[in-house]
Amino acid sequence: MKVTVLGCLLMVILVTACATKVEWTQEGKTEADTERDYDECYAQTTQRYGTNLKSPHFTADLNQCMESRGYKRK
Repeated sequence: MKVTVLGCLLMVILVTACATKVEWTQEGKTEADTERDYDECYAQTTQRYGTNLKSPHFTADLNQCMESRGYKRK
């Protein structure tokens, strides 16, 4: 019984961690501005790495693109 409960708890933690999205903020930018900039950065990064979202290089380049546009992570 303990193994099942621990297994379920572990799955919930993993799913929650994977679903967490980085939020970006920049003074003077609307949510629509931020979404547009994120989409553009995501498209540029996808052209470079494909859809390998688990690649640390993908994440680093996506973050760098947003930071180069003046955004900071919340």
